[in-house]
Amino acid sequence: MDVLRKIGGWFAPPPNKAEDGRDAWPSRASFLLASMGGCAGMGNLLRYPSQVYNNHGLQWYIPYLMAVFIVAIPVLVLEIAIGQAYRGGSVVAYNNLNQRLKGTGLSLLYVGFVVTPYFVVNLAWIMSYFRHSFTSPLPWTGRGEEFFNRDVVANIDPIEGSLSADGSSVLNYTQYPGTALIGETTGWAAFTFFLMWVSIFRGVGLTGRVVYFTMGLPIVVTIILIGRSVSLENAGEGVKLYFATWRGSELSKGTVWQTACGQ
Repeated sequence: MDVLRKIGGWFAPPPNKAEDGRDAWPSRASFLLASMGGCAGMGNLLRYPSQVYNNHGLQWYIPYLMAVFIVAIPVLVLEIAIGQAYRGGSVVAYNNLNQRLKGTGLSLLYVGFVVTPYFVVNLAWIMSYFRHSFTSPLPWTGRGEEFFNRDVVANIDPIEGSLSADGSSVLNYTQYPGTALIGETTGWAAFTFFLMWVSIFRGVGLTGRVVYFTMGLPIVVTIILIGRSVSLENAGEGVKLYFATWRGSELSKGTVWQTACGQ
């Protein structure tokens, strides 16, 4: 038992305490990684190539970098500074800043409650694709949309109802057989929620270790994807679109500025 306790204490150490009694992050690096994870998510990574492509290349970086340095980074620093100054979560910090801003803190919590459930489902679908990726040929080859609708989300076509000959009464109502829970999606979603609980149940002492993996793995995967992408046929054309295609007229359109701020 002592050995298990030592292993558990190493893997999930109790958090250190600050002078005011609050849990403290084990290091500055873990805190910065956790902050980065909060502002750059899966959507940023997956959407970025398509955003650059849809906005025709090099000139995209002008509104994007302006949004990063004028909006994103200052707001991130401001939020961290408010939290550090008032030593509390979003509701406590904004309430101490001004009582009228308590709703701002609550809205941040609300966003978390809204985003988490659908992100978990997205991850469950991703894990389903991951499982199928070990088969050859890939089951979605040539039928990407059909594979998602039929195999992943089991979107079964409804059974159409019917009316009487004169249309005055219903003979059979339309039936929707594809409304039951999907076992694999439910299982992966439950597993994802379990991993989330494991990552936070001991507070920032454990979370400070987990972020090295959750932030390090996407960086490694991104490097692998970039290496794989540039090795494909005609990859040079894509690189040229990213860094050597200038279409200044696009900057006069509101779409490129809107998508840059959204990204």
